[in-house]
Amino acid sequence: MANKDKRWWKIALCVIGLLMIAGAITYTLITRMADSAAVSSAGNPATAAGVVNTPASDGVGELTWVTSLSSKYDTNSYIFVVFPGNDELTGKVDQAVKTAVEKIRQGGTAIDAITLSSLDPEFQASLDRLAIQKLPAVLLLAPTRQGTIIKGDITETKLLQAYLSLQGTCVPGVSGCCPK
Repeated sequence: MANKDKRWWKIALCVIGLLMIAGAITYTLITRMADSAAVSSAGNPATAAGVVNTPASDGVGELTWVTSLSSKYDTNSYIFVVFPGNDELTGKVDQAVKTAVEKIRQGGTAIDAITLSSLDPEFQASLDRLAIQKLPAVLLLAPTRQGTIIKGDITETKLLQAYLSLQGTCVPGVSGCCPK
């Protein structure tokens, strides 16, 4: 009986933690939208925080490559956007993205990947608005324009964790509220 009581306690703590996170995210989104509207109305470009789970429309929503993604969402639930760096690192990132896409597709989710050209006139603006300072980087976008940026050492595991996190799925060792 004592073991069952401990299990319910852990579940209750997880639910409370999730509610606190949802409240914080909601508050952040509401204040960002208000701040973004205020900044846009002042004539300045809106900038994104560039961390995990940020609405892409805060910083890059009006860029051509982002608006062109809307047709891809007819057949995909998520899209990985690769911001290339040097050829060697970008090759490793491309392979990690390809492997992650294959695994996600095996689970029944429609997902695609694109690589932006560093020659695109909007490339630098995208990096600035998403606060990406080190390349390569990967942006995972959902149709809701919620996104997760993966920077630094980009691995298949990190890409899959970002996908699960963006879905709202508990990721052991990442989200901190998963039952043990």
